[in-house]
Amino acid sequence: MKRSYSFLNSNSKKRSKTIDDSTKKSSLTLNSLQFFLVESKNLFIDYLHMSPIIFKHQLYSLASNNCTLVDRELQEMFNQNQIRFFHSDLGIMLMFTNDYQFLVEQQLNENNLSSLSIEKNRLKQRLTQDLLPNNKRLSIDKNSLENGFDLNTNDIHLLIQLGLLLPKQIDQYWFSIPNLAQFVACIEKGRRTLIQILSRRTYREIPMNEFRLRDTKKQCLLGFDYHIHDLIGANLAHVIDAPTGPIVKMGPEKFII
Repeated sequence: MKRSYSFLNSNSKKRSKTIDDSTKKSSLTLNSLQFFLVESKNLFIDYLHMSPIIFKHQLYSLASNNCTLVDRELQEMFNQNQIRFFHSDLGIMLMFTNDYQFLVEQQLNENNLSSLSIEKNRLKQRLTQDLLPNNKRLSIDKNSLENGFDLNTNDIHLLIQLGLLLPKQIDQYWFSIPNLAQFVACIEKGRRTLIQILSRRTYREIPMNEFRLRDTKKQCLLGFDYHIHDLIGANLAHVIDAPTGPIVKMGPEKFII
């Protein structure tokens, strides 16, 4: 039976309404987030079957002269529990809290917990109503999980199996987004494709308008804008202003093709 992901669209509409209300404050960061949501939301759902993940460095790419403001506004959103940050080797990722909590519930609901003697409702309540709203860091230690949030060793092991916790070092864990492998592969493929195009040019640069017209849909599954701002924000490319329009040039950072 073909699986439906229409519930993701429904969840995204609820979150988008909240953002639309917030953007009335003319927040630079919220406007940037809205840009990526409009550009990539449906592609995330169609290809990755998940709500959008945005890199912090993509927001820097859209507001290169206002990175301090972006940091401040993101921190305000983080403190208000509107978004969550996640560590990755590709850069700091963020996801809207409502989307992440929905993903947590989905992971718990779709896995058979009874065989592991885990009380699903208790664990779900601990996560969505206690742990996530009251812990606004990228990582957490075992002592806090056990004594601060009343999770036992079996709970912690299960959260690791579900991809909600990622071992950082001994008795310390990153909060994580489940099923990231396909997303990471998608990002790496997009970077590789765009860098290959740049590397074949004589001066390793190309006008943005020409770049945009290249047929990269099969390689850049999340849309050209999503991938080009990932490339620029990660310093794998940068933009030069020219009288004829912006030019994208290979950046100082190296990406192994």
